Amino acid sequence: MKKMLIQLKSIYYRPQTQQFVVDVLRTLLSLLIALILGFIVILLTSDQPFDTIRIFLLSPLSDPYTFGMVITQSVPLIFTGIAVCLMVKGGQFNMIGEGAFFAGAFIGAVVAAKFSLPWFLSPFIAMLVAAIVMGIIGYVPAKLKASLKVDEFVSSLMLNFVIFWVIMYLFNNVFFDPEYSSLATPYLEDGQRLPFLNADNEVSISIIIALITALAAYLFLYRTKWGFAIRTTGSNVHYAKYLGINVKRVILIVQIVGAMVAAFGGATFLLGNSYRFTWKALPNYGFDGFIVAIMAFVHPLLVPFAAFLMGFLRVGASEMARLSDVPNEIVYIIQALIILFVGGQAFLVRFKRNRLKKAIEKEQLLKVEVRHD
Repeated sequence: MKKMLIQLKSIYYRPQTQQFVVDVLRTLLSLLIALILGFIVILLTSDQPFDTIRIFLLSPLSDPYTFGMVITQSVPLIFTGIAVCLMVKGGQFNMIGEGAFFAGAFIGAVVAAKFSLPWFLSPFIAMLVAAIVMGIIGYVPAKLKASLKVDEFVSSLMLNFVIFWVIMYLFNNVFFDPEYSSLATPYLEDGQRLPFLNADNEVSISIIIALITALAAYLFLYRTKWGFAIRTTGSNVHYAKYLGINVKRVILIVQIVGAMVAAFGGATFLLGNSYRFTWKALPNYGFDGFIVAIMAFVHPLLVPFAAFLMGFLRVGASEMARLSDVPNEIVYIIQALIILFVGGQAFLVRFKRNRLKKAIEKEQLLKVEVRHD
């Protein structure tokens, strides 16, 4: 046992730079294993496996428009990944990001369509309203956890479906365009949307807003007193209470802010890449945010890189299904393998470190008790 603790200490107390390199290498190795297994599936199912693999790996870089799709696919993953980082850093495994992102997109589309203000004001107000509304709704599971100790994972997961069906009721009966051929919100004029950075590949300013959000989340978590309180509470609740941190307030704030970021991201993504809200199902971006956050080691500055990687793989898989003889089901298998290996190894590494940390703290506590005796 003592020998194991010494070994664990050497792992746990690695220098931060060295640990970061090790984490990146682990992630890349897991990604490589997942891709190899995916390629084996392609070899067994495709008549032209090497061309299919080439399409999967190179098609996202084949032209500006397809590469723009990679950037566009990264935007929602950055927002939901940041929302997850904020909540997990505070020790809260809240799943409201899925419903918040969906509701944020709907609210953003409806509110933006109601205003005809000068450039950027309409979408900005819509994004802000979406964030505020979902912040109020996000108060529900946060308050249940802080006051009644109701598990936030369960309550927020169920709340997602309440949010979804309320939005669908409003969508079907109140906020829809009767003149449009299918169910959709009113058309958004150019002044009611976020502008394109490049009209040729349809990349909007939403990517810049997403990157600014990631930077703001980092500064909030690592450069403010509230960030310190959140990280301390997430790391050790008892130690946070010992320091005089209001743990209940931290639990409330971190979950509310997480819901607001996800909703803000939903509105930003919709207003930057669509002219109407037409979603009729949850888009799964909120759930994918957990995978992105795990790949980024729950660090806001690494979330954009993890989101870009996920976007790259998804666009490559989509192009592979379109241009080769590989059916969509095989594409889903490959995506599942990537998520399983990359997300799974990162989760296990974090779980192991937390266990090692507790073992080391327990050993140190025993030493203190022995000295007092």
